Amino acid sequence: MMFFERIGARFTECEKDRFVMVAPVVDEMLQPQGIIHGGMSAYLAETVASAAAGFALDDDRCHVVGLDLTSTHLLPVAAGDTVRSVATPVRRGGRIQVWKVEQFRESDGEMFNVSQLTTYTKRPR
Repeated sequence: MMFFERIGARFTECEKDRFVMVAPVVDEMLQPQGIIHGGMSAYLAETVASAAAGFALDDDRCHVVGLDLTSTHLLPVAAGDTVRSVATPVRRGGRIQVWKVEQFRESDGEMFNVSQLTTYTKRPR
């Protein structure tokens, strides 16, 4: 079982140009101050963007790996809330893809994080 599944996250939309994952904010995701850990926001962003990048491939033998992740934290999120991570493509081409991820608190719809993931597609030799 993948970590995102263990914390209760699930994909709710899986389309070529839009991937969405929702996750309840549980205690294991928090920093000592009681808000979501920035590394967890980055993890969720990379998870949804990597899934989206892999979904866009037309060859099952290929797989996607992250090259660069930037993640900007805008607002805190507390335990008990739910977060929605929305990945959309910036560029898809060849072996390199770039995905933008906007993350929202479900309690008020406010964006709490924006990230960008650049991926590399490993192809069989």
